[in-house]
Amino acid sequence: MFNFNRFIFENLIDDFTNADILENIITDSDSLLKSVEAEEINLYKTFNLPDNIDIFDIDKLYDNDIFNLKLSEKKLKKNILENTEESETFIKKTIIIKFFLIFNINQEKIENPKYIIFQNIKKYKKEPVKCFKINKDIKKFYDKLTNKTIELKKGNKTYIYNTSNSGLNWELIQSKEVQSDDEFKDIMNSDDIKAILKKGNTIISIID
Repeated sequence: MFNFNRFIFENLIDDFTNADILENIITDSDSLLKSVEAEEINLYKTFNLPDNIDIFDIDKLYDNDIFNLKLSEKKLKKNILENTEESETFIKKTIIIKFFLIFNINQEKIENPKYIIFQNIKKYKKEPVKCFKINKDIKKFYDKLTNKTIELKKGNKTYIYNTSNSGLNWELIQSKEVQSDDEFKDIMNSDDIKAILKKGNTIISIID
């Protein structure tokens, strides 16, 4: 069973010097939801929906007149429907996650939402749309999609890098007893890190 602070690694070999590890850092939907202590609640009961509302297509639910009327009656509002396929994330490419947030009608959208409506869409299967109550800062959810931290160790030198844009760039955030140099630069992209790893004398570990 995976801790929500860990990532699921699929199809990884045990050799962590393999430069392809950067292509195999995967965040699963469970870890996303656990990052905000999401509590699953009944979609129908929460919004007083009739039984014939389709919960197997989040796009249809989002546009459904009855659903939107129920939101209005409960003094709630929704934000845009988001899709991990349309942005750079660490979600596996064969899985799409669609979701939208629901707020109290008088809330600013920079505030924490009450609920998240969420659907996993796999290559040949749609899972049912689910509703979760949000119990932590939603920023943790978005950070989990795009932020990762790695440790590069060469001999007795350790460099810690963080990305906030799904691995397009990695920033040196902490170094133990060492400073950046011509090889381990303050800012690197994934190709820079792969080039270091391919030399075979540096070990990479995933911190968070």
